[in-house]
Amino acid sequence: MHRFFLNTGVFLALLASAVPVLGMEVIEEDHSAASITPVISGPSDIAVGRTLVLDASASAGVDETAEYRWFREGVTQPISRTLEAVYTPEQPGRTVIRLVISMTIDGEEVTAEAVHEVIVYQRKIVLIADATVAAEKLLVHQQEAERGGTYLRIIRPTENTIPIGDDSLLTRVIKESNGALAGAEAIVIWSDGISGLQALQRAVEGDADRMNELPRQTIMLITERSLNTLARTARGPFSVLDPSRIIITRKEAMSALLTAENVDQFLERLTQWDFDFQIVDESTAALRPWNVLSSLVNYMLTHGVSTRTAILLLILPLIATILAFLKQVIGVTTFGLYTPSVIALSFLALGWQIGVAFLLFILVTGYATRSLMRGWRLLYVPKVAIILTVVSLTLLLLLGLGAYFGLTLSGDTIFILLIMSTLSETFLNVKTEEGLWSAVMGVGETVIASLLCVFIVQWPALQSFILAYPETILVTLLVNIVLGKWAGLRLVEYFRFREVFRHLQEE
Repeated sequence: MHRFFLNTGVFLALLASAVPVLGMEVIEEDHSAASITPVISGPSDIAVGRTLVLDASASAGVDETAEYRWFREGVTQPISRTLEAVYTPEQPGRTVIRLVISMTIDGEEVTAEAVHEVIVYQRKIVLIADATVAAEKLLVHQQEAERGGTYLRIIRPTENTIPIGDDSLLTRVIKESNGALAGAEAIVIWSDGISGLQALQRAVEGDADRMNELPRQTIMLITERSLNTLARTARGPFSVLDPSRIIITRKEAMSALLTAENVDQFLERLTQWDFDFQIVDESTAALRPWNVLSSLVNYMLTHGVSTRTAILLLILPLIATILAFLKQVIGVTTFGLYTPSVIALSFLALGWQIGVAFLLFILVTGYATRSLMRGWRLLYVPKVAIILTVVSLTLLLLLGLGAYFGLTLSGDTIFILLIMSTLSETFLNVKTEEGLWSAVMGVGETVIASLLCVFIVQWPALQSFILAYPETILVTLLVNIVLGKWAGLRLVEYFRFREVFRHLQEE
């Protein structure tokens, strides 16, 4: 295999001394060429032996009298004198194509230049990483690939998304670098769970060239989670993208991939070196009677439903079961089952710190509004409508402040917030019927129960397991049947009636 070394220092110096246009393209102009702006359009990398076509039609300030001359680095004779330059590289490495445009403006000959760097590779791998992967790690792998004669193209966003778990930024970055996927032997995705694979799917859908090339490419997922769990959740994207296969393994396998001659040799090394890996292909992604629900979830994930929405829907039965256990066995008093379930979902969507702050603000606003209307002598239903109106307006104010400080909420989160605002009605009803102390205690136990649910179900391993094996949610039906037949005392009742039990034992 031919080896090439990317001269990073020279390339960075070139970027620092010029204005970037269209990715790797750089424009160099003298003072007399201010009215001409050469623009080179074309790929920034290409395989050995493939034909490279560069185009200058996007250049500004030129007309039909303009003369074009294309030069390859180290060659004095032009390789083309038209709008396009066609070049077939025969050796891997870095090459620079220079475009010179000459025109006569107001009787004076004006010349402008632009350069375009092209990486010529023998073997190409694309690495898609989210912002959580350190840039230093990626640089180490890039250098290792260069030593092995492999061109490693890295696609990585430079900022985090809000809220966490939203893969829209990664999708946008992949779309902007869509052409980088062309010619890659393998596409490595290094992200949290299945989010990177979903981002790739959304980025290439509708791009016929990329979708037609994927069956010849291998996708590799790097994860720290359970390989079996991720393999099951990857079946949905596999059916849509239709790659040659999806290999799921650990980050330690990167070196084996970069130094191998091809993917088949890489798989042999994984087996010989005793690396953990799973393969998703046509044989493992087929529909079976026992994975119908998993296939449904995968279908949802591959047709626009976000991972977070699917997780919230699957987590809700588990939250309800935990709350039923707390009420029936422990004896925790909450405002029903629906209210703490919605609160727990809102805490999951917002984060429990922000969720508690919003909840307390809703309760305080509702109570203050009720107190101000005490002397108005209004009927109950219009009074509650006014309270909900005031709460909604104050939530709108809070969301505006959050947007000002850079905190944005998705649509489903805002919907949960509006539902959570109905808690103020329940709080005021209990306060009217049983007093302020009972209402405060009810809110306290409801919030504590919701937080306990959040701390249990937000465990990433549990969420990945439920997403991969959604059939396990059906077990909650059996658990609730058992709880429905519970006839013993609740745990708190043993403490409440401990004096009675002591007297009974003495007698």
